[in-house]
Amino acid sequence: MTPLAAAEDSDGDGYDNPSETFTIWDGADAYPNNPDIHEAVFSTGCDPPVAKLDLGEPVTFTCTIRNEGPVAVKIYVEVEEGEHLSNRYIPGTYDIDPEERIELKINVLGSSKGYAMAKLQVFSRANGSPTQVFDLPIEVTGDEWSGLNSQGVSDPTLDFSLMTTILDGIANWLSQHTPWEITNMNAGLLVLMMTFALVSIVRRKRARSVWQQNMQRKVVEDSRMEMRFDTIRKDQMFHYGEEPTIPDSPVYIIRRNR
Repeated sequence: MTPLAAAEDSDGDGYDNPSETFTIWDGADAYPNNPDIHEAVFSTGCDPPVAKLDLGEPVTFTCTIRNEGPVAVKIYVEVEEGEHLSNRYIPGTYDIDPEERIELKINVLGSSKGYAMAKLQVFSRANGSPTQVFDLPIEVTGDEWSGLNSQGVSDPTLDFSLMTTILDGIANWLSQHTPWEITNMNAGLLVLMMTFALVSIVRRKRARSVWQQNMQRKVVEDSRMEMRFDTIRKDQMFHYGEEPTIPDSPVYIIRRNR
């Protein structure tokens, strides 16, 4: 067997240089030419910096993450909501080129009264602690959000926060995998168009299926009708070939009156 080539460590810090088969996510050096740094470095910020919510009120943080290193990095982002909050953000994986910045929409909901600290966590290693943690301080009051309908037992009105979170996730994914910057409004229009297209395809397939069933039924009915006509024609031909006979007349005695 041919021995495997030794991995290269340019700066001699004990971390191998990244390659196509061994990335930073796998444990490679995020700074292959700097012996003092080997972990990925990010610049992170969120707007608004703090939030104050009523019970049941949602808030969306617009957060940006920038790769400050010289090597492309794959990251995994999740949110730890902590106490008094309900997290609506869907965790995701993103690829960030050097000096590239991505934008995420983080949606949380006030669930109980108190002070909370949601945490935006960025992982750049497959098996390791977060590379960066960004705090989102939130105060949840004891007042019921005006968006909730409180009559006896409070029943929430139509809540679009979950839909907004889903659209934000779709927009983030499309922005990462296409050359365009996709907003949640663009994502909503795209989802609407895809829904109409799917409905049209389903209706078309159903109409074609019904048409095929009707055609099969018509073929069967035509075959049965043709069989009945054949039976009638054969019966007529059989009677047509018979010799006609003169029926016997009854015998009557006819007397002439004189």
